Amino acid sequence: DYNKALDANNKALDYLKKIEQKGVLYERSLNNIGLVYEQKGDYKTAVVNFNNALKNDSLKFKNPNLYATLIDNLAYNQFKSGDTVHVLKQFNTALKIRDSLDYSSGIFNSKLHMAEFYFAYKDTTQAISYAKEALNLATQVNNNGDELDALKLLSKIDTLQAANYLNTYIAIKDSLLKSERTLQNKFTRIEFETDTYIKETDLLTKQRLWIILISTLTLSILSLLYIAKQQQSRKKELAFEKHQQKTNEQIYGLIIEKQAKLEEGQLNERHRIAEELHDGVLGKLFGTRMNLGFLNLKGDAVNLQKFDASINELQNIEKEIRTISHALKNDLLTAQSNFMIIVEDLINNQEAVFGFECNLTSEKTIDWATLNDNIKINLYRIIQESLQNINKHAKATKVDVDFSINDSNLILKIQDNGLGFDVKKTKSGIGLKNIRSRVEKIKGTVTISSIINKGTTIIISTSIA
Repeated sequence: DYNKALDANNKALDYLKKIEQKGVLYERSLNNIGLVYEQKGDYKTAVVNFNNALKNDSLKFKNPNLYATLIDNLAYNQFKSGDTVHVLKQFNTALKIRDSLDYSSGIFNSKLHMAEFYFAYKDTTQAISYAKEALNLATQVNNNGDELDALKLLSKIDTLQAANYLNTYIAIKDSLLKSERTLQNKFTRIEFETDTYIKETDLLTKQRLWIILISTLTLSILSLLYIAKQQQSRKKELAFEKHQQKTNEQIYGLIIEKQAKLEEGQLNERHRIAEELHDGVLGKLFGTRMNLGFLNLKGDAVNLQKFDASINELQNIEKEIRTISHALKNDLLTAQSNFMIIVEDLINNQEAVFGFECNLTSEKTIDWATLNDNIKINLYRIIQESLQNINKHAKATKVDVDFSINDSNLILKIQDNGLGFDVKKTKSGIGLKNIRSRVEKIKGTVTISSIINKGTTIIISTSIA
C-alpha cells in the first residue's frame, strides 16, 4: 500500500525535523519516500526527494554508502522520466563508490540500472555486459531475488539466449515457489502446533490458576486458624497473667496483714509493758519513796545525806520509767516502714542463705504508704529474682540495693561485685526475662549493664506521679 508507506515516512520526516541529533535518518527517510514514488511510477516526484536528500553536503563523507545509493536512485529516476543529462556520469560515480566499499547489493543495483539504461539507448553490447555482471554477482552471493531480476532483463536484451534465460528464470522461480510452499507448509504446521500448544498452555494456565487459588485459600484458612489459635493462646496468657497478678496482690496483702498483725501484737505488748511500768512499778516506787520520805530518821550527817541521795535517785528512776513508758506507747512502726521491713527481711534471709553482704538504703522522702501496691509487689519480686540470679551466677560478695526519687520517678538500683556477663548474649535468660516482664507490668524501664569480672548493675525506673 503506497499511501500507507508514504504516510508513515512523512510522519517520520516531521518528527526528525524537530530533533537536533538525527544523524542521516532524515536523508534515509527521503530516500525511502523517493523509492515509494519510483514504485508508483511517479519518477519526477521521486527525483525531487532524492535531490532534497543530497542537499546534505557532508553526506558524501559521513555516509558514502547512502550517498552512492541516492546518486544511483536519482540517476535511474531521471532516466525513467526522460532526463538523461549527466545520468551516465552519476551511474558511474555511484558504481565507483560502491566498488570501493565492496557493497555487493549496491553494485548489483548499479549494474542492473546501467544495463537497463544502455538497452534503452540501443547499446545492446554494453547492456548485456552489465546485465551478465549483475547476474554473476547475484549468483555468487546466492541472492535469488536479484538473480531473477537479472535473468528477466537479460531475456529482454539478449534475444539469442532469451529462451535459456527464461528457462533458468522459470526453474529458479519454480524452485523458489516450491521452497516457499514448503516453508508455508512448515509455517502452517508450526501455526497448528502453536495453536495446540496455546490451547494446552491455556489449559495448564487454568489448572495452575486453580492450584494457586486453592493453595491460597488453603493457606488463608490455615493462617486464620493459626491467628485464631494464637489469639486464644494470648487470651489464656493474659488471663493467666491477670490471675498471677491477683495472686501476687493477695500474697502481698497477706504479707502486709501478717506484718500489721505482728506490729499490732508488738504495739499491744509495748502498751501492756508501758501500763505495767506506769501503773505498777512506777506506783510502787512512788509509794516507797513517799513512805521513806516521811520517816524520821536519826543518825550522823553522812548517813542522812546518803538517805536523801537515795530518795532523789528513786525519784530519778521514776522519771526514767515514766519516759520509757511514754516511749513504749508511741507507734514506732509506721506505715512508712512496712514495705521496707518486708524488703529488709527478704535481704536478711538471702544473706543468711547465700552468704553475701547486702546493704539496703532508701531515701526518707519516699512515701511507701501512698505507693501503688502493684508497684511494690513487682519491685519486691524483682529484688528477689535479682538476688537469686546473683547467687546462681555472679558469685558476688557484696550487693547494694538502693531506692531513690528522681523527679516523679522511683528508682531501684541493684548492684553487685560479681563475675558479670555479656548482656548481648544473655538477653534470653529466664531471670532477665522475668525482670523485664515485671518492669513492663509497672510501665517502667530497665537498664542492665555488666562488666566481666567487675559486676552487674540493674537500674529500674517507674513513674509514681
